Amino acid sequence: MQMNNALATLGTPVLLHAAPEPDREAAALAFLRGIPGTRIRHTDTTLLAHLQGVYAKLKAWGCRDDLCFAGLFHSVYGTEHFRRQTIPIAARPRVTKVIGSDAEALAFQFCTLDTRAFLADVEAFLGARIADAPIDPEKSDLLHLFVANWLEQFPRMRASQRSSHIGFLRHARPLLLPAAAEEVEATFGFNLPLTPRDSERELEALDRGTGTLRILDDFVPLHLRHQLSALMGRNIWRYGWKAADTQTSHFFWHSHFAGDSDDHGNTDCEHELHNRPLVSPVLELWHLIRDQLAPGHVPVRVYANGQTYGGDGHIHSDADQPGHFTSLYYAHPEWDPNWGGETLFYNAGKSDVVAAAYPRPGRLVHFSGNIFHAARSPSRDCPALRSVIVIKTYCPAA
Repeated sequence: MQMNNALATLGTPVLLHAAPEPDREAAALAFLRGIPGTRIRHTDTTLLAHLQGVYAKLKAWGCRDDLCFAGLFHSVYGTEHFRRQTIPIAARPRVTKVIGSDAEALAFQFCTLDTRAFLADVEAFLGARIADAPIDPEKSDLLHLFVANWLEQFPRMRASQRSSHIGFLRHARPLLLPAAAEEVEATFGFNLPLTPRDSERELEALDRGTGTLRILDDFVPLHLRHQLSALMGRNIWRYGWKAADTQTSHFFWHSHFAGDSDDHGNTDCEHELHNRPLVSPVLELWHLIRDQLAPGHVPVRVYANGQTYGGDGHIHSDADQPGHFTSLYYAHPEWDPNWGGETLFYNAGKSDVVAAAYPRPGRLVHFSGNIFHAARSPSRDCPALRSVIVIKTYCPAA
């Protein structure tokens, strides 16, 4: 069926109810497949595949049929973000004939939705909600459409997009069907119990004694990982940073968050993080480290480094005084073993590598500031920015 055939009978009287099941699904899919516009690209797939994916999610969640079919057509008239009209408004009667008046009306309403205003309206309802009072059925339908649309695209989103609605989705879970709420939880891990895997060892650190190196996986919650990766994708970077005074070329990217440039200082800079809403995920990361890994510590310097091919850091230590520690968090959203970028740790004479930390996304490395180390740049094959958040701390009791 070509588009001319699918939309040709606009002047013909149409049925205002849906075709019987299972003919309704077959008719709806045949209708969409006959429209060339559904084959355009949409978030690294086709529009048709996206529409079918949203439909499948709603169906798997146990949503009523009209809501599922609204999901199958949820953006065919264009939306505020997807501004391509695959089916003209004049063809609404034809769409109604295929999926029914209730499903078509809901799809059209979603296409014309002011998302920001809608989300604010739902947040306001949640704020004033008494006990488990149900949300308006129409808003519930739109909410499930919004969540299904978002989650279907989520695996193909850039890291900077994935954190856009984390706060809203966390709050809105009680309004969702159980299966939908479970998928939100599985995607962001709000309540997922973490069982960190911790590797710890002592390393020689010249005449300054030994130092402790800990490598922790599954330490940072999934939703916070998304937020930190998104921050690394923002326009926060300045070029020209170096790891040591010996480095006179091949610099890398840097973003300062709090504290000063003196690694030997002991002044608490947490108030600076509180005053910068943009880096609130970094403040949450620091609180996680403080509460579970470094009680009694205060942050003295907080920043991020970004490296591309050729931007190696020279061997250095972060402090030669007792009580200073460094936490490295690998904030890039993905990494391939062939991309390199390891953090290397050296013996006291800097003559041999005695430990290495692979830059696995979401990994945290915590070590004494007196240990010599260096960040290796990504390989030539790497298309990504090696993004590391650095939190340097001081503990008077150490």
